[in-house]
Amino acid sequence: MLLVSLLTMALLLAACSGEKAALEPLDAEQNVKLKVIYWEENYFYQEYGNYFTMKYPNVEFEVISQNQLEKEVSESGEDYKEAMNNFIEKNQPDILMLQPDQYEKFASEGKLYELDTIIKQEKFDTENIIPTVMQMLKDKGGGKIYGLAPTFGAQVIYYNADLFQKNGIELPKNQMTWEELFQLAQRFPTSGAEKDRIYGLGMEYGGFSNLFMNVGSTENLRWVDKTGKKIQLESESWKKAFNLVAQGMKSGAIYREKPQESGGAMSMESYYARNPFTMGKAAMTIGGSWYINELRQAKDQMKDYKPFQWGVVTAPVSPSDPNVTDNMYLSQIMAINAKSANTRAAWEFVKFINGSDMARMQSRQMNGNLPTRKDFIKDKENHDLSAFYMLTPKFTPYNSKEYQVPSNFYMTQNQVLEAQSNLFLDNKQSAEQTFANIQKQLQDGLDKGWQEDEAKKKKDKEKEAKK
Repeated sequence: MLLVSLLTMALLLAACSGEKAALEPLDAEQNVKLKVIYWEENYFYQEYGNYFTMKYPNVEFEVISQNQLEKEVSESGEDYKEAMNNFIEKNQPDILMLQPDQYEKFASEGKLYELDTIIKQEKFDTENIIPTVMQMLKDKGGGKIYGLAPTFGAQVIYYNADLFQKNGIELPKNQMTWEELFQLAQRFPTSGAEKDRIYGLGMEYGGFSNLFMNVGSTENLRWVDKTGKKIQLESESWKKAFNLVAQGMKSGAIYREKPQESGGAMSMESYYARNPFTMGKAAMTIGGSWYINELRQAKDQMKDYKPFQWGVVTAPVSPSDPNVTDNMYLSQIMAINAKSANTRAAWEFVKFINGSDMARMQSRQMNGNLPTRKDFIKDKENHDLSAFYMLTPKFTPYNSKEYQVPSNFYMTQNQVLEAQSNLFLDNKQSAEQTFANIQKQLQDGLDKGWQEDEAKKKKDKEKEAKK
């Protein structure tokens, strides 16, 4: 009786504290089938599935391709968030791969299995995971953790230390603004023949529109208003961003990408030459974690390649908020469906891909995103890579309905920006005229895009009615 009373009291105390009972260990003899949402089936097995089934051969996966959903949404014009919700409700996967805003929504709706208890019970190490990532998961989970992210991506400024030393210019520093970056780039000489000269800043996609949009994003500027119907480039902030990029490119210190010749296969030399930084002809560039691998491949694969000493600092920040970045992202928050009948097996998978062994394998590959475990954020040459994660990420919404625009607008946006900026850079029209043309042509393109979307919806309804 005493034993029963003690057990009863222990259960009551656990219930009162809100702590869940421990999950039963995974039976190595029991066959389990897990449904998981991932980009694509073969990619899933390559990244995670094959490694996990070596440890748990009794676990089988059914991979639900998210690429198919992306394709359907692109063709239909349906809101991505609503389509994703319907997709999950229909398929009821055990394991979900979520963006930060999706994670926040599903956690608030009670659709995800809370992980704090099992993390504590099994003493799963989260101390080595990037603190800002863990804090974001907790904040967006209303104070609790409902998922873990094995990898992250980020952009940084890469710099060629040899070119800085050769020209007697101090190295870049963390938390520079765009204005400081352009000023630093303009300290490099702009003279010499094209084949011999160097640039202060050179990017693979070195067009005006790319830089202009990046500056606006850092300053949290929006192309359109919340209705998605009005272009809003009239503000002084947008004009300042335009003039900053325009003056930088006009100075000749920023590389201006040449039009690519069509036809024929691109040689390895031509591919790497698209980014002058890779070829040692630019002092700085902006790139993601994948670019580390590209630098290594260029050194290994190109004949007569001249390697150089490089380093990284944080991507440009806003002077009003220098400790925050919009250049870090999570695209794979792995969470467990609260309705899953295979919670134990699902947790073993989430735990495995977020553990040290998986992080070690990911760090050796260095072909894309970086592991979120700090001890494994390193390359073969032991560069200091802390710039990738030292700032607090914004984790801005993905495919936000609040700022929805017509499906073809981004193509229009790039075409207008490139065409008008080229006229300006070639001294064929003034900065004022260029900016006015961009505003008008983008508004015309936005209006046309909405009209085409409405016409398509009407046509689709008529087809559906005839069925």
